[in-house]
Amino acid sequence: MSVVTRFCQVVALVFFASLFSVQTTYATGALSQQLPLPAPELHYQVTDAALTVETLVADPALLHNFSPLTPKQATIRTTEQQAVWLLAKINNPYPEALAAVLSYHFLPADKVSMYKLAKDLPNAELLGHMGSDFPFAERPLPLHSFSQPIRLERAEQAIFLLRLQDAALLGTELSITPLPQLLLDSQRQLAYDSIINGILLLLVLLALYRGLQQRQPALYPLAGFYLAFLLVLNTLNGMAFSLLWPENPELNPVLLYISVGITLVFLTVFNRTTLPDNAGRFARYMNTGCLLVALALLFSPLYADGPLKLKLLFSCVSFILAATVLQALYTSLTSNVRYS
Repeated sequence: MSVVTRFCQVVALVFFASLFSVQTTYATGALSQQLPLPAPELHYQVTDAALTVETLVADPALLHNFSPLTPKQATIRTTEQQAVWLLAKINNPYPEALAAVLSYHFLPADKVSMYKLAKDLPNAELLGHMGSDFPFAERPLPLHSFSQPIRLERAEQAIFLLRLQDAALLGTELSITPLPQLLLDSQRQLAYDSIINGILLLLVLLALYRGLQQRQPALYPLAGFYLAFLLVLNTLNGMAFSLLWPENPELNPVLLYISVGITLVFLTVFNRTTLPDNAGRFARYMNTGCLLVALALLFSPLYADGPLKLKLLFSCVSFILAATVLQALYTSLTSNVRYS
């Protein structure tokens, strides 16, 4: 048994032991600290981005123009000139005051503002500004979700407003959770993310080692693919923002498209190195086309706006993955290339 194989087994054992430990801690903590809180009743409307909360609250027509949120509105496409407003009605079912955390879970959102409507309208209390356009250190809680502590008095029914803004797409998932449970959920998610990061880093090292050992140049772009994919995952889950550029939120709108573009470039180069010698012109032209598409996505922040970048992201990923699957099937059926 080689040293590398033993090392992989030890790392895998540590990962699964850590996962089991986190699961046990969460289960025991949930029994003693989790409180059943009713889900907030959500309504929404899309307005011009220039609309302020003072204008919204002062105008009865606008304030009563909210529509119930249905599963079809799990995501809402927007532009830079639009804002999505969520209205959440939250009840405290307990006979004592309740301290909880109101969390918005769509991490790519550029701007998230939370307000609490006062009983004497038209007034709204600003709770906080968050979003990927603001430094990570300015968040009320150092969590990857946009979370705001709130307090409800005994048997109180409160109404909260969220103003959301993004250049392409916004989610509408909102939850209210006791702080202990929220921290446990965050720790469990962090453990899962750390396990995935460790596995990808292990694959990077393994690909580099096997490439040097077997003198297989195809494994070098594969290692680059794993490393770039690691950056994609950490950009999506917010870990990269909190660890790598917490004071530079201007990187958030472009890093996802750049990292996905780099990932697709490495994948396309890997596909090119695994093409059999007898591959026809069509296969090579297809690979060249995939490379050009990946480069178009990589440099899209220089020439595309939010909706166009989002369309490029979905279309480029779909096209290159489809071409990769077809090439892998063709290569495995017509040759003995090991890494098809």
